[in-house]
Amino acid sequence: MCAVVYTTDKLASVLVASVGLAADIVLYLLCRFGLLPDRISRRVVPYALWVLIAAQIFCYLGLNYARFHQASDTVGWQAFFSFSFFLTLPLRLTPIVLITTVSCGVHTLVLGVTIAQQQQENIQGTALSRQLLANIVIYVCAITVGVMSYYMADRKHRKAFLEARQSLEVKLNLEEQSQQQERLLLSILPKHIADEMLQDMKKEPSQKEMQQFNTMYMYRHENVSILFADIVGFTQLSSSCSAHELVKLLNELFARFDKLAAKYHQLRIKILGDCYYCICGLPDYREDHAACSIMMGLAMVEAISYVREKTGTDVDMRVGVHSGTVLGGVLGQKRWQYDVWSTDVTVANKMEAGGIPGRVHISQSTLECLHGEFDVEPGNGGDRCDYLKERGIESFLVVVPKGAVGKSGINGVKLSVTSSNGNSPLLINTTECNGNVNTACPTPEEPEDLDTRVVNPSFPNPRRRLRLRDLAERVIDAQENEQELNKLLNEALLERETVQALKGKRTNKLSLRFVDPELETRYSVEKEKQSGAAFCCSCVVLLFTAAMEALIDPWSVHRATSHCSYFLFFTMWPWTFF
Repeated sequence: MCAVVYTTDKLASVLVASVGLAADIVLYLLCRFGLLPDRISRRVVPYALWVLIAAQIFCYLGLNYARFHQASDTVGWQAFFSFSFFLTLPLRLTPIVLITTVSCGVHTLVLGVTIAQQQQENIQGTALSRQLLANIVIYVCAITVGVMSYYMADRKHRKAFLEARQSLEVKLNLEEQSQQQERLLLSILPKHIADEMLQDMKKEPSQKEMQQFNTMYMYRHENVSILFADIVGFTQLSSSCSAHELVKLLNELFARFDKLAAKYHQLRIKILGDCYYCICGLPDYREDHAACSIMMGLAMVEAISYVREKTGTDVDMRVGVHSGTVLGGVLGQKRWQYDVWSTDVTVANKMEAGGIPGRVHISQSTLECLHGEFDVEPGNGGDRCDYLKERGIESFLVVVPKGAVGKSGINGVKLSVTSSNGNSPLLINTTECNGNVNTACPTPEEPEDLDTRVVNPSFPNPRRRLRLRDLAERVIDAQENEQELNKLLNEALLERETVQALKGKRTNKLSLRFVDPELETRYSVEKEKQSGAAFCCSCVVLLFTAAMEALIDPWSVHRATSHCSYFLFFTMWPWTFF
């Protein structure tokens, strides 16, 4: 538009304006669609924009005022863009001040030299100097107001960033504490019981008053396998080491059993002295619950062998497994403890009592749940336990092939468990047997290394619903590393500044007002703490305007005086009210 209105030779001006506009559009598209590397877009593009704007100003100056140059030519554009640099360019304050100073200095120098050359015969040095000084005053005013605006905006952004970061830290800490409490609760109660109890705790008091009786968390579970395991020779073991060593040894042993329980899909019920018992197939049904329990028993026998070798005592494991139905739940209102009750639990206990050290003793019902995975032999449990004999319970001993129980597991292969639907690893790797189970070929011996990362699929981590909660898990490991913690917090803060976050606030796209009137009212009553600084910008403009008029027309004392009075008034008024 400027080229069409102010020039007679419109072709050159239109061409320059078109090239500048095309360059601007290209830069916009490259940045908009992320076609440039992040480093270039942040460090190079701002300076490219500055060079492009400066080139357009000087081209406009040379093409439109080629015949009659004056000291005020393109000063307004230069002042406008100088102020705009502080508001638009994504640079720090020092580089912006430098490039703005360079632009204004070069513009003043070029304009002064050009006018001096054109008016060599009739040059008025004093008047030209005053006009150029007035231009410098305008530039200094633009730079000063720009610096103040940049400072106010940067201060707001930093304050908002710190507040959001502190808020996010609090949320992450609360989330971490919530996860720790949940892990503690899940270490005491099964997940299905814990979830129901948490839901009842969150009920309103009015809903709780409507209940005539306290809730009893009790469930019936059919087709499960109960495993009891007891340490044989515990008295000899306790006499061969001190109390501290004994407790430490038991802790390591039972911790190993817990890892095996997670690996073989067992739910540990309780530890009673040197007795360990657990259940498979609870709360979610598993078709291979009997096989899993037997594998658990074999692994426990193998684990106790390390203790026997280490201590040199005749210590062993006696394991009993029985399949049936149980009632599982929590009784009472305080000191919660999950337990199971049924006749089948008693039978499983007696299967362990009537077992043989180093062998897995199973009942007829457990054998019926198998599909030929294991070879068995008569157990004659009634000869060692009157309870089994009185009830005529037939028992069997699992036959482990020669060399099966070693440091590498069954047949030299690490033990692993599968469910019948194929979602888990194979029960015993490689060769198929009866269509369901695989037996393995011998491999070189290697020490067993239990995978501590194996998580029981029946009890998945419930904190996988929000990214914030996933981030909290990462923050737990990064707390000792402040730099890593800051990086994680910054990632979350950047996510909150996306367009989706802005849409979530339900703001008007044009006015940016909150759609919710109550929220808008709460925002409006907040006191603006930087109002005084904004009024100071107006005072600075008045002060520099008075200085500029004094330089151009030194005799206009009354106007300078009025500007100074306005300056004093606007300087004192904000501090009176703010």
